[in-house]
Amino acid sequence: MAGDLTGRRAAAGTDCVFCRIVAGTAPARIVDEDRDTLAFIPVNPVGDGHVLVVPRRHVADLWELDDALAAALTASALRVARGVRAAFRPDGLNLINSAGAAATQTVMHLHVHVVARYEGDRMGDFWPPRTATEAARMDTTAERLRAVLGEIRADGGSAVG
Repeated sequence: MAGDLTGRRAAAGTDCVFCRIVAGTAPARIVDEDRDTLAFIPVNPVGDGHVLVVPRRHVADLWELDDALAAALTASALRVARGVRAAFRPDGLNLINSAGAAATQTVMHLHVHVVARYEGDRMGDFWPPRTATEAARMDTTAERLRAVLGEIRADGGSAVG
């Protein structure tokens, strides 16, 4: 139930801290939940209005996510973002997902960070300085992606190799 320090629904993998939170065997400051998702304050929030939204079912990362759960997770993240906006009136907001260690994912259970942003906050600017990219490279990138996305659509949305 929202506001509790523990979750109440069963989840897979007991080695996963987020699965333990979902199962109610690890503490968490839960702020929202529904049949498919759970939202809670992270152990080390960057500030007021930083919330994690996770699927109840163990999914390692974005690439393992199916369309139905993606829709539920997105709806939950949007609901939490609206709540953060109403409660804290931030200057902006980031939705952040990292897939894999190279992208700084440290808990291998899919999660979306809803992060309230304020002018001069400690998050800073996480985009690298802008550099010019050659038009030919962007054209090649676009062509490559169009081809692969066409294969994914033809295959009914499944991942390609």
